[in-house]
Amino acid sequence: MRKVNLLRCDVARDSSLQELFTDLSEMRFALSQAYTRFNSAVEPELVDACVFEINAIQSRYNYLLRVIKESGGEAECRICSEGVCSWI
Repeated sequence: MRKVNLLRCDVARDSSLQELFTDLSEMRFALSQAYTRFNSAVEPELVDACVFEINAIQSRYNYLLRVIKESGGEAECRICSEGVCSWI
């Protein structure tokens, strides 16, 4: 498979692939926030809710990653901070 470089013209014009990468980045940020909530939860019910939330986000992340790979893209996140990712 080829590596996806969003600076290349052919990939940059593919808005559906860009949207998938954006969604993937958002899922990484959401997962980070869910783990933060999990680490601060003290009530058993809240811990359970956080576990379910983390599992749901991980499932969505895995789905997006699979769709990207099936569409011919291979992604590696180089920099991710505050929900902003740089993909190569």
